[in-house]
Amino acid sequence: MTLPSALRHLLVAVIVIALSVFSLYKLRTAFYDFDTVRVSVSKIESNQGRGAQLDEILIQHLYAFGHIHSFDPILSKSEYEIQLPPLWVDRCEVRQKSFYAFEKWYANHQPPDIAHPDQPKKWTYKSASRDHKISGRLDAPANGISYYDAYAYCQASGGRLPRRDEWLAIASGSEGRLYPWGNSFNSEGWPYLDPRLNAAQRCGVHKEMDTPQGIHNLGNVASEWTQGMRLDAEPSIHGGNAFNKPYQIYSLNNFYRTVRPNYRSPYVSFRCVYDNQPDKIAWTNAAPETVRLDAGLYRIGIPSDARIPGLLASGLSRNQLGVVEKLLGKEYPYNEFQILRHEVTRAQYRRFINDPLVRYGLYANEKEPQGHDYTPSWVDDYQDEDLPATDIDWWSAYAFANWAGGRLPSSFEWITASSMSHYSYPWGNDFNPEYAATAEQRLLKPHSALKETGDITTGGVINMGGNVSEWTQSLSAAGQGFAMIAKGGNYVLPGEKTARFDFENPLPASFKAPYLGFRVVFDS
Repeated sequence: MTLPSALRHLLVAVIVIALSVFSLYKLRTAFYDFDTVRVSVSKIESNQGRGAQLDEILIQHLYAFGHIHSFDPILSKSEYEIQLPPLWVDRCEVRQKSFYAFEKWYANHQPPDIAHPDQPKKWTYKSASRDHKISGRLDAPANGISYYDAYAYCQASGGRLPRRDEWLAIASGSEGRLYPWGNSFNSEGWPYLDPRLNAAQRCGVHKEMDTPQGIHNLGNVASEWTQGMRLDAEPSIHGGNAFNKPYQIYSLNNFYRTVRPNYRSPYVSFRCVYDNQPDKIAWTNAAPETVRLDAGLYRIGIPSDARIPGLLASGLSRNQLGVVEKLLGKEYPYNEFQILRHEVTRAQYRRFINDPLVRYGLYANEKEPQGHDYTPSWVDDYQDEDLPATDIDWWSAYAFANWAGGRLPSSFEWITASSMSHYSYPWGNDFNPEYAATAEQRLLKPHSALKETGDITTGGVINMGGNVSEWTQSLSAAGQGFAMIAKGGNYVLPGEKTARFDFENPLPASFKAPYLGFRVVFDS
């Protein structure tokens, strides 16, 4: 049976009007008072600074960080400046010939004031490489040397071992170089396949790897002993050597390893520094060849615009390798989006659940469970309307974002908005417990979503480090099934790890909690 023409036209008109009303209603929701910030997704180019260059070096050698655990504390040490007085530095590492002469001189003189305070009794100064056919060459670096041996040699010569910060200043210079010679890796210092041959090279053969002041072999041949910032502190070894790979990592100025003072290796040597221009050394009857390091400010530590060191220091998981790639702009289409400046508030969410169209499931995800209820536990509480909308599961967050004319951010979009200036935290590279509403502040509930604290990005997005964690649209494998990724710290969790851009928490889509909310992004 066919409908009369007039009735058909009436039904068509009703449908058109209904669709128009729906379209206008959806359009109106998109222009609610949503305070947003524009975020541009851009690739980190290698010419954007030392931090970006360091990121590129690290991303190429991520495999190495499964076993270089001793570097972890150093990777998160942000760059700073130190003031140094004039300092005279050995141009070369101490040679085997000089150390053997010191051994003989000490046997005849035995001065009492050159030993380190912690040196064991009846200690014998010696090189473990004396009988080594290659590394024992007299013009090769004095290797097989313990910290106690190096300390005594420098004290007896009228100098001392460099402190850790002094060695870094010598290698990095006032401009904060990544390597002793510059910011790009140079492979010329390893000409042989046999590491023993590379460790036995004469000083200054590869002048292109010198510092601008002409100090040789800080980044290759042999690593070097330094003393801690206090005399009783644990000693460390700095600089690349002929054996440890990847050379691109071990030769970076800022990477050092703390080791026991009686450690000896054919690939560890030392050089001395002097607070005044040195005189003749008793056992050589000649003054050491030194380079004067001018007084001034020197930049040491990890460049502040580097993103990857902090991620590695926090412990890199296999799942995060993709995040690192994306942070370097290798897998993401470059565009921009708008993100809600603050977490969705209770007042905003109440508008959503009061909309009659919401009740008919017009904004629901197609896989939303049947009979799902968007109503949160606080629906009858009309106080604190500026608090974040919490106790919201993923299905409800998805529907709200759809209703608002936007969508939930992907995990990477959330990261991009959180670290607009390539910081580890929204505000910078160092954790501050006073900034984000995390467990350190001992709050019983979140504060207002509109409250501005130190937890703010350079673009003006607030509370991404703490207050409440936030749903994203990204999936994560969890056990035998799938879970949705929540980003950001909250007032319940410790903030040092959870407030970082790389923290993520996979949760079931039906999960609700008083510390879990969300925010929305809009395509520009």
